[in-house]
Amino acid sequence: MSSVTETSGTERNYLHQLTSLRGVACLVVLFGHAIQVFRYQNPQRTGSQAAMHDIVTYAFNAEAAVVLFFVLSGCVLSLSLRKYTHLTGRIVGSFYVKRVFRIYPLLWFSIGLAIASMVVARGWVSDGVFVGWLSRNLQTPVSIRNTIMSVAGVFTRYNGPMWSLRVELMYSVAFPFLFWLVRAPRLRVVTLAGLAAIALLPLPHEVGTVFALSFGVGALIPLLPTALSPRHGLYALLALVVLLYDRYGLVAMGLNVPERIPDMIETVAAFVLIRDLYASGRQYRVLLSRPVIAIGELSYGIYLLHLPIMLMVFSIMGHAMGASTLLSHPSLTQAGLGIVTVMLTTALAAITYNILELPLHNLGRRLGNALLVRPARPVSPSQDADRHASRI
Repeated sequence: MSSVTETSGTERNYLHQLTSLRGVACLVVLFGHAIQVFRYQNPQRTGSQAAMHDIVTYAFNAEAAVVLFFVLSGCVLSLSLRKYTHLTGRIVGSFYVKRVFRIYPLLWFSIGLAIASMVVARGWVSDGVFVGWLSRNLQTPVSIRNTIMSVAGVFTRYNGPMWSLRVELMYSVAFPFLFWLVRAPRLRVVTLAGLAAIALLPLPHEVGTVFALSFGVGALIPLLPTALSPRHGLYALLALVVLLYDRYGLVAMGLNVPERIPDMIETVAAFVLIRDLYASGRQYRVLLSRPVIAIGELSYGIYLLHLPIMLMVFSIMGHAMGASTLLSHPSLTQAGLGIVTVMLTTALAAITYNILELPLHNLGRRLGNALLVRPARPVSPSQDADRHASRI
């Protein structure tokens, strides 16, 4: 079997497409929140107008975009570990050091911004404007205990998107063991079945057990043969449609299913889509364009910072124009709020990327790579392979 580098032209192009896909998913989350987190007034629409409105708004399936993030994370983390024949203590330690420096610095910055947005929103907007979970978050007291737990990544009410970072941290801890299980062909099927069983556990959604399968199938993608069905491009297109509209379809059919069911459906769809991108060798111009790659590079910052900025923008606009005026024109407000938030968040994410995120990420890589060096001992070829930098 040919490698992904041989199949897709260059590894750089392949990794750019993964990065761009994350950026696109990040924008879906942002606009999804502009649509979902405020209590808009529903204007009267005809049947065709209502259907068109649903098709447009459901396309911004923020929940599916987060599932895609988790499958992508599993794939990228698997790529960083698969070059090692054996996962030694040094390799696992290096993995953890890099993850800490990748996740936490910007997380800490976002907490300060989120607290500021809470103060602004509380002072300028009435509580009834926000949907339930956001209203609950905004009513959370700012305390030393809550702040310490937020800094640790455990308490997520200051900034709603932090819940997915808590899931990311949880599965980052478990990932080396999960990767070891998925990489062993004899254990693979049993492992995936076990992860599916964990995902089906009737536990609260925020616990994150449903996403065990997302990281597991993501880890599997680089380990599978690159040969695909001739119709896999069609399957990938269908998977994209499922990612966008599975929840709309379930609602249209009148099916009231637990949240974990669409999460699992979207996990399978994300696997098919990313697997096609990985193994087919296709190069999509839109995913290789510089602006989309740039959004992908900034996606972590955009994801963590967009909701606090959106709250500030809405609060300022509502204070100036009246919240009721904004809520009575949902389509115009959603589009305008989304565009302004994208502009402001991208600008701030670019600043934090260059002065905070990238320098500390590189520091983590250097510290992690230093753990792989065995001092004062001859290095065999197999040991030397452990010195390669990890793409985390």
